[in-house]
Amino acid sequence: MVLDTWMNSEREEQIAPEALEWLADAETQRIAPAVVAGPPLVGRLDDVVAAVREIILGTALYHAQKKWGRRTIDCPDIEIAMDRVEAFVHRQRWGWVALRVLYLVVSTHEDLSALAYYGSMRQDDFLMGTLHRPWSEGVFYGQLTHYRRLGFVDVQYRGQGDTVMLTPAGHTLLAQLRDLLEESGEFAWRAEAQRWTIFGELDYDVVIPHVFPEATRLTVDFLSRLEIAPGMQVLEVGCGTGRATIDLGLCRQVGETGRLVALDPSRAFLDRLEAKRQAANIRHVEVVQGMAEHLPFADHTFDVCVAVASLHFTEIAQAVKEMTRVTKPGGLVAALCPPPQTDFRSIPMVALWLRPLADLAEAWDLPFGERTGLAAGVLEQTFQRHLESVRYTTLPSTVSASDPDAFLAFVLKGGAFYQNLLCRVPYADRWDLIRRLERAGQDLIQHTTLEEQTAPLANEAVFGRVPRSA
Repeated sequence: MVLDTWMNSEREEQIAPEALEWLADAETQRIAPAVVAGPPLVGRLDDVVAAVREIILGTALYHAQKKWGRRTIDCPDIEIAMDRVEAFVHRQRWGWVALRVLYLVVSTHEDLSALAYYGSMRQDDFLMGTLHRPWSEGVFYGQLTHYRRLGFVDVQYRGQGDTVMLTPAGHTLLAQLRDLLEESGEFAWRAEAQRWTIFGELDYDVVIPHVFPEATRLTVDFLSRLEIAPGMQVLEVGCGTGRATIDLGLCRQVGETGRLVALDPSRAFLDRLEAKRQAANIRHVEVVQGMAEHLPFADHTFDVCVAVASLHFTEIAQAVKEMTRVTKPGGLVAALCPPPQTDFRSIPMVALWLRPLADLAEAWDLPFGERTGLAAGVLEQTFQRHLESVRYTTLPSTVSASDPDAFLAFVLKGGAFYQNLLCRVPYADRWDLIRRLERAGQDLIQHTTLEEQTAPLANEAVFGRVPRSA
């Protein structure tokens, strides 16, 4: 279940009118009666129903984005979300009240965190949620009243209207809520969910050649080492938009007498790949939506299983285990990955450019970026645990920020490497920060040399055979 409907990217989601009508009927006919019949309420009935409504909408949007790669919520999405909410409630001792508590914990954190981030907020902005809770409807007089009564916030007149700020008690509660959400994995999940939202909205085919000018040569070199013969059964894990699958010739290596299955969790990516497949009238490529950690195939199905620049986005131990399982004994499992835990500040221009993000990481005691590559040695060691005759090599290339728009799109949207930081910035300022970075990139490109805009990379490639006894 998902409360965090505000975690989406800048584009607004659309809710079909019939979906809103369906939800309104569910509120009066299913939710409100069930809430009244359950344990004692935390707050008014209307407040509990409103909280449940936001959770249902958030869950529906999450489902629509992850399953279909779209932002339009229709009736089936609402129905699926409602089923998930009811299933959760039936497992809880406190029933529907548990959803109200979930809402209070997360929304209170957002309110207090925004006050801490900005130092203070105009009361109107706080009440309307324009800077930090634009997903909600209505005005939050009730929350503000509770915060003041409990001593968490203070309201003072400062010349241009009332201003809301945290009290020492509010700072203490905020720290406790942060610890709770950190321990529960909410922040990590939030960053990953934001990656899901924006991951499929980048045109990789346009951006990658600008950020990694040798990507085509590098990938073709890697694919040529796979020893794929026409007629083989091949699985590509994390195929994305089909750069390797279609554009760089993996399908030609397999040949029309073979079978190439292209798998990816992103519906948006697969739709683009499918369009390429149809345009080229390629019939031996099969497009499948799925996760590397849970491959939907029988044991020993494929002759070759390959992942191109995708394993660092997975739980690699489980992904390689699954790749090994679905590959025939003696078959090849191979992966091409970026350098271990790449720090893009190795590009001199980027070190200066991304300083605002580095400042956030220092202030919050967080890593500067996530999912930027596997830890050193992990790729080879993981292959060694599951495969035999493992061969590891590095393939040199470069990374470039000489096209600042493409580079920023890649690191903030495509890879979403800094979402662990951005997910903690209030909604409005998150997008303001991104715009400031966009302007700064255009300025820096005018005052740096090409050498200061690039850095070398040493990509990892590994190959292993499934044991014959497997």
